[in-house]
Amino acid sequence: MTRTLLLFATILTSTQAQQGFGPLDPTPPAAPIPQILTHMAQQESAFANARDHYTFRQDVTFETLAPDTNQPDGAYHQLTDISFDDAGRRQEHVVFAPANTLQRVTLTEADLDDVAHRLPFILTTPELPDYTLTYLGRQRVDQLDTYVFDCTPREILKDHRSLQVEDHRYFQGRIWLSQQDHQIVLIHGQAVPQDTRPGHENLSPPFTTYYQQIDGKYWFPIYTRADGTLHFPAHADALSQTVHVRTTVRYTDYKRFHATVTLHYGTEVPTTPNPPQP
Repeated sequence: MTRTLLLFATILTSTQAQQGFGPLDPTPPAAPIPQILTHMAQQESAFANARDHYTFRQDVTFETLAPDTNQPDGAYHQLTDISFDDAGRRQEHVVFAPANTLQRVTLTEADLDDVAHRLPFILTTPELPDYTLTYLGRQRVDQLDTYVFDCTPREILKDHRSLQVEDHRYFQGRIWLSQQDHQIVLIHGQAVPQDTRPGHENLSPPFTTYYQQIDGKYWFPIYTRADGTLHFPAHADALSQTVHVRTTVRYTDYKRFHATVTLHYGTEVPTTPNPPQP
């Protein structure tokens, strides 16, 4: 049985975790925490709607690293232009996709679905009741003042047959909100639940996604980093295996378009003036 793997794996090292991060101050915020979370969900819902009116480029690179040299011994790379139709359905146009040379792991449609829907985590009003958010404190991240919350799903569905269904997977980890507008600006965590059945493993080590304000209003994901080691136990069809993986996902060239505009790849399309680029 071919082993499968979710398309992200990163654990921040102690050095990386401290770079650009100020101390965590447990002082409560001025506004009530439930009010902040309600406003956050409203802001995230507005962003989810606004995102459907942007095009952007998604650059995914996934590599396995040889244990003796720590150099890539297999790679998947895909460059895709993303847009949304009038009904908000995601449209993908592959720009560049060299041959997939991965041999020790196999990517699935579920893996790519996580790239589209869980790495750029959005916590909207309808989704807020699915999570417990615990306030940790205030923290300065680079030049941004943030509120920090632990984010845990209230209930994790354990039916592994449903793992590939988007609504049955959740984010678990830590989120940072801008103190100014209560939008998500950084996340670190993983997609749960994980499938650990021998021969059916879908393993999901932690990932980190960074966001940047586009057009002076909403915070869009711009970069996801993953670097970690996955452990596959032995079973009847395969020996145990440890695989070091490294993943980056870059989201660039955000441009707003009007729903009445038809996109023609390879030709210039009238749009509003280009926003500042990440």
